[in-house]
Amino acid sequence: MRFLAITATILGTFVALTAADPPKNALIPTEFSWNKSGKVLGEVADALPRTTGVEVTVAPAALKTQCAVRFDKAPLWEALQTIADATNTRLALGGGGSRVELVPRGRSLEVATTSGAFRVVAQQVAGRAMLEQGTTFHEVQLLVHWEPRLRVYRIDSAPKISKVTDVPSSKITADGGSAQILPVNATTEMKVRLNGLTRKSEKITSLAGEFNVTAAERILSFAFEAPDGKLPDKQKQGEVSTLLKRLQQKDNMWEVVLEVSYPKGQPVFESFQGEWWLRDNRLVLRSPEGKAVVINDYEIPQPDRTTPLVVIHRFKEDAKNGFGNPTAKGWSLIYETPSPLVDVNVPFELKGIPLP
Repeated sequence: MRFLAITATILGTFVALTAADPPKNALIPTEFSWNKSGKVLGEVADALPRTTGVEVTVAPAALKTQCAVRFDKAPLWEALQTIADATNTRLALGGGGSRVELVPRGRSLEVATTSGAFRVVAQQVAGRAMLEQGTTFHEVQLLVHWEPRLRVYRIDSAPKISKVTDVPSSKITADGGSAQILPVNATTEMKVRLNGLTRKSEKITSLAGEFNVTAAERILSFAFEAPDGKLPDKQKQGEVSTLLKRLQQKDNMWEVVLEVSYPKGQPVFESFQGEWWLRDNRLVLRSPEGKAVVINDYEIPQPDRTTPLVVIHRFKEDAKNGFGNPTAKGWSLIYETPSPLVDVNVPFELKGIPLP
């Protein structure tokens, strides 16, 4: 697999593109509707995975808690937060943000807000006195998470703060940053450093700002069923198209040539930032029995050309390990790639953060 060798060259070509404004419906949240009365928390939670695709469970102690809520196409995180507030529970994440469990809130002082497909939680506030410098500051640790169906490939390491207030209306400033990170899961931590809070502050009445993300709505899947020489075969989903240009066998080695076309104006990546985007581009060979294997040996002969992006995959026919004849009946080649990337700013406002 020539993964590391092509990372810089592929992403270098994206730098030459001009990022376009994201579409108005970029990263729209999943919606949840519920209009049944007299139900308990366990029943409401059972309906969430069926309609949203997100795994939601309830701690045994809270299953029978009355849950008098109604929703009409409410954003997923907004609905979950409302459910938690109505049942005195909180959202506990698992599996890197892929699972949600509603657990008894207990003594937890949960301060959270939702923003479309994202949710921001204030996890911790630490006050520090720098005795040598004669200064003090507070650091607020935030947890940002998003719907696991989204593929976030880049996110700010710290939000840009636009407003901070406390009880006595102190003059508070926030130290910002411009770095970005490449998240591995559906969560990331951010820290905000605040100057100007005092013992009279009692609590942060408002902490507002925004952070930038580069993401795709989902992974697209293009299936080429038993291609038997009727090539080229082109498939399109929205603004992304995949062309199976060539499929040929030399001895027991197969060569698959694909052309993938993306819309112009994709967000700009630095050469070192595209690892996760490249990870989500792959070719899978599926047998008639449904066994799927990933073809890891590939190259990009013209890395300076992005439209279309030509990718050559090769694999050795080996029935024992699942690599069969892709042109035989029942076999298929599946190419997976992210939907078009968008750059969006996610606003948020947290209220009533207690201070130590």
